[in-house]
This record gives sequence, structure tokens and C-alpha cells, in this order.
Amino acid sequence: MPSGTMTSGTSYLSPNGANLIEGEGPPTCLVAATLEGVVTLERDGPGNPWTSTARSLNERHVGALVYEPVSGKLFAGAHANGGMWVSDDGTGESWRAINKGLDRPHIYSLTARTIGDSVTLFAGTSPAGLYRSDDLGQSWSEIPSIHAVPDTDKWTFPPPPHIPHVKDIVIDPGVPTTLYVLVEQGALLKSTDDGATWCELASYSDPDEIAYRDVHRLLISDNDTALMYLASGEGLYTSRNGGGDWSHLMQRGERMGYPDFLFFDPADDRTLYMGGSYRNPGYWYEAGKAESAILRSTDGGQSWLELNNGLPDPVVGAFEAMSMYHWPGGMLLSVGTATGEIYPSEDGGAGWTLVGENVTPISKDDHHLPFLEGEALERAKELLNP
Repeated sequence: MPSGTMTSGTSYLSPNGANLIEGEGPPTCLVAATLEGVVTLERDGPGNPWTSTARSLNERHVGALVYEPVSGKLFAGAHANGGMWVSDDGTGESWRAINKGLDRPHIYSLTARTIGDSVTLFAGTSPAGLYRSDDLGQSWSEIPSIHAVPDTDKWTFPPPPHIPHVKDIVIDPGVPTTLYVLVEQGALLKSTDDGATWCELASYSDPDEIAYRDVHRLLISDNDTALMYLASGEGLYTSRNGGGDWSHLMQRGERMGYPDFLFFDPADDRTLYMGGSYRNPGYWYEAGKAESAILRSTDGGQSWLELNNGLPDPVVGAFEAMSMYHWPGGMLLSVGTATGEIYPSEDGGAGWTLVGENVTPISKDDHHLPFLEGEALERAKELLNP
């Protein structure tokens, strides 16, 4: 069974936070990160409609949410130098800033690790930086060693001003002091000593192999940590030897050439769920649509089935967030779009339902801009430069 944050009935949906949640039963609350703060949806129980009940942090473009169960606190990281925030009671009703030592306040990714009673938060930033906090966010310290690997001068990002960022931070499920950091675009980095030193995985040594450098998401099996899947701007890859060698499972130009989210089924790590878009953001601007999709594989990624019942055809806005909340005997999948829709599914993706009226775009950085126009576009640009 995949590891994840344990909660008592709340699912969290954000582009680059902790989106794998384990609970004791079906969730009755869904908390989503959006362009204009945090939105809370609630329902009376399974099968009942979701209703938007609260908004908070309205002036922040929130890109990452992490609920930390030991302390009961909810953490939020914001784009556009919006910094880090904490809701001390975990509800998201009130927040306070926690930025001491965080000198890169554009927060791109966020995760939490628990070893015994010790909790460590890790935050990835733009420009690409990595920070840790061992006191629940009251203070932060940079981990500068990620910049000691070769070729950091080649790290970039296609849209001007070409600033790379830390897209994902992954804790090895077998050895929690082994860390992985995904720099978009730049490298997949690995540390086996809790961040003291880093190396690039062997397959990244070829500077011409750009497919391995446009990295989005790394998924590691709990049952066999040598089994990995990598979502990238060039499609989907898998490794059977801990990242030493990679095989291309889905290429750009196939149904999902720009995957962004990956989950194992809670009961079987040969069953995968993947969310993403047909092509990259350049195509979104040209076509005015992302043609997003959710796919499922039951054979370790060799073949895929599209799960589109209840979704628009096409899905215009990019799927910018995806989460899995699972409990004994059940699972809730949720996706959020760059045009401000949330679609949950409680039957393994067989059917999706539109919920969450008046939700603003759910987006990483500026990924919502290709789909907006008029006043909505101007408002979105203002939020990028507060």
C-alpha cells in the first residue's frame, strides 16, 4: 500500500503539495489550493453533493498544501513571492506567515517527513532552491548542496525569464533519509545522507538527453523501491533499478505527452493512475486548449485506458492538480483545472462529477494564462506580480 499523510476525513488538492492521503473512511471535506487562496468544499457523506463553505488566503496564489498529522497543522506555500503560511488548527480558517530564513519566498513545492516523533518540512522554490525546517516552519535553513552538482549553470525553464524551480521533492519510502529533488528544467537529484550531498542519477550524465531533464514527478513503489516512474515533458519513463536505467513508456505526441501526476493504486502497484495533457504549454497557447486526461494502467504502464466519463470533451484547462485519498475499501480521486473546475471520482475514475462553484484557477505559476481572457486574464497577471 502506498504511504501518505493520515487524516480523519479531509482530502487536499494542490499542484505541488502532499496529494496522497490515507484516511479511516470516506472524506467529507476537500481543501484545494487556487489562484486566489484556499477553497474548502464539504459534504454530508458519500454520494452527497459537495458545497463550497469557506475561502481563505484570498490574496495569495497557493500552489502547495501539506497537512502534517503529528502537529495537526496545515501548511501552504504560495507563488509570486507569497511565502509560507501555516494554519495552526489545521482547518485553514486562519493563517499566519512563517518565513524566517526563507530568502526565496516563491514557494513551488512542499512536503513533510516524519521519522518517529521528528517532523521535517522541505520546501522547493523558484529560483531553484531547497529549504528545510525542523521546527514546524518556525525557522527555515537552505540546503545549498543541491547547487554543488555539475552543470547547474544549464538549469533553465523555457518561458522567459527562464528561471528554473524545484518541481517535486520525494522521500524514499524505504529509507526516509534518502531524498530526491526534481529541478524543472535541470536534473533529477538524489541524496542518501539527508541532503548533505547530492548526485545526479547515472542516466542524467548525458547533457544531450534533455528528456531526462524536463522532470515533473517521481513515483517510487513502497513494495520495491527500485521500481520508479518518472513523468516528464517528454512523456513517461520507468526504471527497474532505482534510476540507473530508464525505459520510455509514453512519448510526446501520444495521448498524454505531457504527464504531470502519478499514483499507484492502494492495493496494487501494477495499477497506475496518471494525469496530464496531450502536449506541452506551448501547444496550449497555440490551440487554446490542453486536452487533459486521466489514464489508468493495470499492467505497470505498458497499456493505458482513458477515464473520461463525466469530463468535458475536450478538457480545455490543463489538469494542474490531482490527489488520491484512500481508506480501507475505497478511494477518492480528485483533479483540478487551470480554468477553475474540480472533478472528484469515488469509483476509481470510472465517473467524474463537476463540483466547486466559483473556484478560481488551480495552477502552477502561470499555467492558467493560456486559458483566460479579458478581465480574468488581467486579474491573473496582477496576481503574478503583486
